[in-house]
Amino acid sequence: MVGRNCRRLRQRAGLTQEDLAERLHVTRQAVSAWETERNKLDAETLTVLAEALGADVRELIYGPGAVDVEEGYPRYQRRYLVSTALCAVVVIAWLVMAATLEPQLARELAQSLDPRPSMTYSLTVPPLGTLGLGCLIPSLASLWVDLRIRSVRVRRVLLGLGILSLCSYLLWATGYLGLWPYALVNWEPLRLLLWKWFMTLSTASYKLFRLGPLFLSGLLLFLGRNR
Repeated sequence: MVGRNCRRLRQRAGLTQEDLAERLHVTRQAVSAWETERNKLDAETLTVLAEALGADVRELIYGPGAVDVEEGYPRYQRRYLVSTALCAVVVIAWLVMAATLEPQLARELAQSLDPRPSMTYSLTVPPLGTLGLGCLIPSLASLWVDLRIRSVRVRRVLLGLGILSLCSYLLWATGYLGLWPYALVNWEPLRLLLWKWFMTLSTASYKLFRLGPLFLSGLLLFLGRNR
C-alpha cells in the first residue's frame, strides 16, 4: 500500500524515479524497491520521503487526498509573513513616491527640459513597485490559502515564464535607453522584427505593455518558487 502511494505521489509531483532518488541521495533501485514494497520504510524515511514529494506522511500511508489540505494548512507561516512585509514596503514606497515625487519631476521637466531624472524614476521605481505588487498578492493570499503547486514540472514552466517576462521588460528598457545593439543583429528579418517589437511597446499603453509584464513576472516567479 505504501509503495503504491509513493508511486502515485511521485507521479503527482511530476517526478521520475531518478528525480526522486536524486532528491533523497539514494539510488533509483532503492526508490523502485520502495514502490514495489521489496524494502519496507521506517518512520524516519517516511518523513523524508513525504517532504521530498511535497506531501503529508499520512498521504503515504493512506493514499493521496487522504489529508484535507485546507484544514491542515498551517496559516501565517513565517516565510509568507516576511515576504508579504517586504513586498508591502516596496509597494507602499512606490505609491508614496508616485503621489509626491512624480508631480515634482513633471514640473522640473517642464521647466528645465532635462528628461534624465524623470527617465531614471520611470525606469526604476514603477517597475520595482509593480514587480513587488505581483509578488505581494500571492504572498498575502498564502497566509491563509495553500497556493503551492505540487508538480515540479509546472513550477519550472511558471518560473521560466516569469524570467522570460522579466527579460521582456529588460530588453525593452535597454532599447528605450538606446543600449540595444541593433547593429549587431546581422540577419535583417530578425533586426526588423526586434525594431517593430520595440516600437510597439514604446508607443502602446504604458501600464499594459511596460508594467504588465513585470506584474505577471512577479506573480509567476512567486508561484514557480513556492514549494
